[in-house]
Amino acid sequence: METTSAPPEAEPARRRVPARTRLDFWYDGLLLVAYTLVYSLGFTGLAVHEWLGLGIGLALLLHLTLHWDWVTRTTRRLFARGGRDRAIYVVNLALLIVMTLCVLSGVLISQVALYQLGISVHPAPFWTNVHDTTSKLTLILVPVHVAMRWRWIASVGRRMLRHPGAGRRPRSPR
Repeated sequence: METTSAPPEAEPARRRVPARTRLDFWYDGLLLVAYTLVYSLGFTGLAVHEWLGLGIGLALLLHLTLHWDWVTRTTRRLFARGGRDRAIYVVNLALLIVMTLCVLSGVLISQVALYQLGISVHPAPFWTNVHDTTSKLTLILVPVHVAMRWRWIASVGRRMLRHPGAGRRPRSPR
């Protein structure tokens, strides 16, 4: 006797989150947590602040690499369209410049991390001022960046954190 199984009931249409989008979501979240920690010098202490700052510098380089396709696409469209893409592009470019200067100046004024690597630096007041100024600018730009991307963050977050069984109808008994 041959048994045929009934076709599975159709699931309601749910948009799956591609692996690359999941990577971006969690990587960006990790960067935000790391940024919050590195900015909290009183909480972390100087050694953790410096090592985490170096790590964030490398992580931001990877972040830029992961999003390079967006950078090139948006750069090409920059003068063809206005609006939201242009504003996000300007904020991201400002954030790139400011965070690069912050990490670079942090390296140049390092008192712990570079010393532990056997590298001696003599911090100049100019680089200390650059570091202080750029760190304050990131404190303004990071929340603006997050706010401008909030719809994407909320949409992906909802889709990823939804209960796996939510929206499925129970199968009828055979």
